[in-house]
Amino acid sequence: MSIGTGRIETTSAAGSTRARTLTLWAGRSTVSIAALHTALFAVKSRPEWSGWMSGELRGADPETHAETASLFWALPGGFVVPLLLLGLLLSRMARTDQEVPHYVGWALACWVVMAGWMLGPSGFALGLVPTALLIVASRARRP
Repeated sequence: MSIGTGRIETTSAAGSTRARTLTLWAGRSTVSIAALHTALFAVKSRPEWSGWMSGELRGADPETHAETASLFWALPGGFVVPLLLLGLLLSRMARTDQEVPHYVGWALACWVVMAGWMLGPSGFALGLVPTALLIVASRARRP
């Protein structure tokens, strides 16, 4: 069986419904976090867009372009696109009654906690919401 293609199988229909609902909300909250991050940094980085599109960062001196490079890695070069795709995938898996591997929630939790600890107070704390939902959904699937 391929990863993520197994149907949710529990001993009760209530467990399956609960796992599906939790996974759906994990996906929706992940998409929301990606959208909020994009909205925040799109406004903040707006003056840099023309430089990015003209190739300003290619071969640029890191010290001279530190601000524009950090904004680039905060938006188009960062985690927003993969996070959005993960949220959409989680939502689809929930709607098609597919089981999300239990390690997804735990790996996401490790990343969120580690990045939050390294960065300090930030939006990474929002990542605990889909993480908790995925872990609880995984436990709800257990017989």
